[in-house]
Amino acid sequence: MSAKKIAGIKDVFFDLDHTLWDFEKNSESVIESLLVTYDVERLYNITAEQFIKKYKKINKKLWHLYSHKKITKEELRNSRFTKTLEKLGAKNKELGLLLEKEYIAKSPYQTALLEGTNEILDYLKPKYRLHILTNGFKEVQHIKLHESGIKKHFNNIFISEEMGFQKPDKEIFEAARKTAKVDTDACIMIGDSFENDIAGALNAGWKAIYFSSRKKRMKNPNLFQIRNLLELKDLL
Repeated sequence: MSAKKIAGIKDVFFDLDHTLWDFEKNSESVIESLLVTYDVERLYNITAEQFIKKYKKINKKLWHLYSHKKITKEELRNSRFTKTLEKLGAKNKELGLLLEKEYIAKSPYQTALLEGTNEILDYLKPKYRLHILTNGFKEVQHIKLHESGIKKHFNNIFISEEMGFQKPDKEIFEAARKTAKVDTDACIMIGDSFENDIAGALNAGWKAIYFSSRKKRMKNPNLFQIRNLLELKDLL
């Protein structure tokens, strides 16, 4: 889609993880540190690269199940590190739960943001009301926003766990819109997950900007696509 300003937008809703907060960098940094602390490579002959690769795959699958209400928050958290160890031949539930506890305690305090985050928020703030709309857990998402220094930009922080609905449920978009007191056609969602952020927003009648490195652009009059956050200057 050619760069053309999107008309009629008053409120811009951002996803957090993988969209503004650099989840990959922050997560990997903490995991690498924990593997050193607990001597995982020496004890189990598992490199950080092997562990992280397997963890990402398992974590993604568990989050998919959680977002579709097939597992609970506790099941997600109590199994991802344990399953990772097990798949790598190190069956140790106690260590898995310890890694999870330490990960949750440390990862929200990491502050790496995706390229262009601060610049684009500074650019958008005088023009629109900005909001966060995330599927993360309340006890970590608020910390991420505060520690990374970007919380000040947002009028509202909408977290699925606090709202009782998850993206892509239409209800969470409608609840956020009503709280922000804005019309449907004046809302736009920006995120990296096509299923949760984009399809969910479009289903709710919003416009959406898909933050993706995919070369092929999707054809939809309500969908725009960017590869870098600073490209938002061409659209908003």
